[in-house]
Amino acid sequence: MQIYGIVIFLILFLIIFPDLYLYLRFMRRRVSKSISILHWIISGYFTFVTMSILLNINNILSPITGFRLMLFIASLGTIYLPKLIFSNFDLIFFITRKRWRKIQYAGYLFASMTFISILYAIHFGKFNFGKNEYSVEIDNLPDAFDGYKIVQMSDMHLGSFSLSEERVKPLFDSINTENADLVVFTGDMVNTFADEMKGWDSLFLSLQSKDRHLAILGNHDYSPYFKWRNPKLRDTNWTGIRTGIEKLGFVLLQNEAQIIRRGNDSIAILGVEYSDGKQHKNLPNLCDIEMAERPVKDTKTKILLMHDPTIYDDSIAGKKDFVLTLSGHTHSAQIGIDLPNFKLSPAHLKFKYCDGKYKVGYQYIIVSRGLGCAGIPARLGMSPRYEVITLKKKGVRTNDGKTETEKKRP
Repeated sequence: MQIYGIVIFLILFLIIFPDLYLYLRFMRRRVSKSISILHWIISGYFTFVTMSILLNINNILSPITGFRLMLFIASLGTIYLPKLIFSNFDLIFFITRKRWRKIQYAGYLFASMTFISILYAIHFGKFNFGKNEYSVEIDNLPDAFDGYKIVQMSDMHLGSFSLSEERVKPLFDSINTENADLVVFTGDMVNTFADEMKGWDSLFLSLQSKDRHLAILGNHDYSPYFKWRNPKLRDTNWTGIRTGIEKLGFVLLQNEAQIIRRGNDSIAILGVEYSDGKQHKNLPNLCDIEMAERPVKDTKTKILLMHDPTIYDDSIAGKKDFVLTLSGHTHSAQIGIDLPNFKLSPAHLKFKYCDGKYKVGYQYIIVSRGLGCAGIPARLGMSPRYEVITLKKKGVRTNDGKTETEKKRP
């Protein structure tokens, strides 16, 4: 019954209220009957289709169909959110007996800005790929890995790029200019379906790095948000996601570790399965850090791939000797403000480690805002990013407090 209540609320609040208000305020006595009829036909169409989508969302098994339906929802927002915003401003103007005309003008302004912003976010914002560059100083980093470059990709959600592969190609071209030693993927390759990966082989297999590409699973890669009516289809899809990620050129780490060697030197990259901390709302705790760590206990430099940063304080910081943890998951909410010295999104209110590099004692965690979109295929303010991380050897300090490098400086 809960879903029906949500559907009714959304339709009443988002569609019927603004259309009814605008009709009574501006159309009833000012436009012809034919235009009024057209107005209600359009309103009825959006109401019917929206209701059909929301009530039958778990019957959608095609990634392309799912993407088109999400685009429809985004189009609905493009049309009706400006209407809703203007209606609220105009209602205040009307209630105050038209004392402050500027309130109505403000409604026009904010409605127009909302319309333009949503259009930009859908058609341009989600393709505005860029990168964040970080340097991480590590105690006792083996000499051969001083300057080792890792490219982190995360949260592709390939279903959000359906029919747009050519517009994503510049992302892969940009990554290949980095001359990376290692490419890692920190989860959420798909939204729900294994078929979302079809047609992406050539781009992913074009990724270049000196060492093999490594990946972990994110929460969406387990398809937990889709109510599968056929367990066989669910299991087939689940297996297809894992094999699909491997076909894209990644070694999938499921509570496992890989040792990377340069001559006699080595570092360990560990990858764990998904955990959201103590909540376990949609998935059981699949993360087993002990299992992943066991084969590489004696390796001094260990880097962890962990999709959700939520458990970092409880399980990693000060408890494990992982010098660097790479995560994703937050998306920085796909909307927010990103300035050189200021960053804010709704995700910052939920996640302690949300978007960027954080230092906890001698350890670091880098959280990627990701490259794709979950839900609505749009980004505003929080453009998609990949991370370029360069490992640096931290000088050993002597009794006078200076590193050997500092002593050599004139």
